[in-house]
Amino acid sequence: EGLASDDAAGRVRSLVGKLSRDPERTAESHGTVNVIARDRAGNIASGVSTSGWAWKYPGRLGDSPIIGAGNYADNRWGAAACTGRGEMAQRCCTAHCVVSSLRHGLSLTAALRAAMVDLLALDDPYKSEINIVAIDRDGNHAAASSRPGKTYVYLTDEMDEPLEAERIFVAS
Repeated sequence: EGLASDDAAGRVRSLVGKLSRDPERTAESHGTVNVIARDRAGNIASGVSTSGWAWKYPGRLGDSPIIGAGNYADNRWGAAACTGRGEMAQRCCTAHCVVSSLRHGLSLTAALRAAMVDLLALDDPYKSEINIVAIDRDGNHAAASSRPGKTYVYLTDEMDEPLEAERIFVAS
């Protein structure tokens, strides 16, 4: 039995029906936003906001709210956050994997590549896009994607405006 009343469930079904027929609203029209911050004292935080998967299966839970899968931060080593198909990041605890690799001495780019290789080795019938953004304890940043040409945006204390940078492409 669902948690929503029959009336509330009916309203949701009606809204989803209307939105799914709107040509301006595609499954890709909304997505996940990752933010990783490091303050002057070296404290690191990660946050994830997601609109979820359009027209998702009822009860589906993505990786965003799962610490270690969708995001993870540890002042001693760094932080990482993911976008893409959450089930894959959950299976590998991807954000934690990146930070753990930093802990064990891998460079930021090597840690990202290792996490992507781990993800891409999984059987994913949807061949989903996976993206990771990360920062190390010294404030160095990088990002990776399973699709070429993807970018991320960053801003440091020394900058007046954010810049866009290309993500490392890791092919499956």
